Parts: sequence; C-alpha cells; structure tokens
Amino acid sequence: MKRSYYQVPFNFSNFFEKKELTKLSLQESISQFISVIITTYFQEYTFDENFGSEIWETDFDLLTNPNVLKERIRNSLQEKIDVYENRLSNVKVQLYLGEDLSQKVEKVRLKKYLTIKVIGKVIKTDEQYTFSGNYFLAPLSYNTSR
Repeated sequence: MKRSYYQVPFNFSNFFEKKELTKLSLQESISQFISVIITTYFQEYTFDENFGSEIWETDFDLLTNPNVLKERIRNSLQEKIDVYENRLSNVKVQLYLGEDLSQKVEKVRLKKYLTIKVIGKVIKTDEQYTFSGNYFLAPLSYNTSR
C-alpha cells in the first residue's frame, strides 16, 4: 500500500468540503519534517519535551564564540534528525553561519543567518537526499528566497 504524505498546514476548508488535500512526495515530506524539527523549540511539543532544536536556546546569545554556537546547533540538529527522522540513514548535517545586510525602509541592519544542509539516504528508496534551508537568527525566521 502506498503511503500518502500531506502538506502542512492543512487546508481545512478543502478537508471539510471533502476536496483533495495537497499531497507531497516522500522527499518533500522529509524536508517538511526536518524544517519542523529546526523551527520547534524544546518543550513546545508537549508530548515529547526533547523534540526541537538548539537554535532557540542560542538565538539571542551574542556573547558566545560563533564557531561554538555553530557546533552546538549542528550537534543538536544531527542528534534530533537521527532520533526523529527515521526515514533517513547516513545523515550528515552541515552549517554555514553568515551575515546579511537587511534593509527595511531607512534602517540598515546586519543579521546573522544559518544555512543548514542535511544530506542522507532515503531508506525506502535508497535515493540520495538533500535538504537546504536558510534561517535568520535573533529572532529566528526563515528565508525562502535564498
């Protein structure tokens, strides 16, 4: 039996009107779940207080060495993806910490961002898998245009 994966958030109007919900491929579903892991803070998911990532714990930590922060976040993501995303094997997490000029109206601001890359193998299909996402820090947000 083929398994269906659905886009989150659900379109509940389609659901209640008994229309088709947006379906995802296996790889898109994995990417969506990795993004949920990245953007969830510890104790936010009440059924498992360990679900989430270290990013929220370091979001406004401006005093710690950036390389130490980067390694803490990378280790946290590696551990959480290994534990919670059981559709992947041989997972490797790579992080790049950069800075970007943000220009809004008349203010120019330097913002730190993380580029997170996850590489692994899809267990079910033995296909290579790659996820890449860009997240601004302090406060955490993500950039879909990079």
